[in-house]
Amino acid sequence: MKVLIATENNVKVEACQEAFETYFEDVEVIVAHVSSEVPEMPCNDEIGQGTKNRIKNLKQYAKENHLQVDYYVAVESGINNFFDSWMITSVAGIENDSGLKSYSTSPSYPIPDVYVNPIITEGLGIVMDRIFADDDSGHHKGGIGFLTHGKITRKQLLFESFMMALIRVINDNW
Repeated sequence: MKVLIATENNVKVEACQEAFETYFEDVEVIVAHVSSEVPEMPCNDEIGQGTKNRIKNLKQYAKENHLQVDYYVAVESGINNFFDSWMITSVAGIENDSGLKSYSTSPSYPIPDVYVNPIITEGLGIVMDRIFADDDSGHHKGGIGFLTHGKITRKQLLFESFMMALIRVINDNW
């Protein structure tokens, strides 16, 4: 099975690979860099729109590069305001050429109000790196790793979002 994912981030690729391998054998994840067409730090509905845009652009990328794949996959992380609380959420999407579309989210975690504007203007990774004196948290354990004292990693959150999106895949487009 070939899965084309819209990222070059190794944490996202590994989470995707592990989620698909939970249900399928011989999974090959192919990486491609395509635009999300949303701001660097998407807010609210822009998170899901970024995921959809990446999948749309993956399909075009596959066509232009004569790639035949079974699934197109993307995940976009951003900040959203839900129940008057700012949270970081990831939206994962899986589509194929037969019309299957499945989208889901990761668990979300709260962000103190004092960090909302810096996260929106500078990006989550930059702010988290500054707060926790790290130099690349987005490609390692992520801010959630620091906030949970190493009990939950970014990869785990992304894995969960891919697993939820796989529900339609493994249950015949449920």
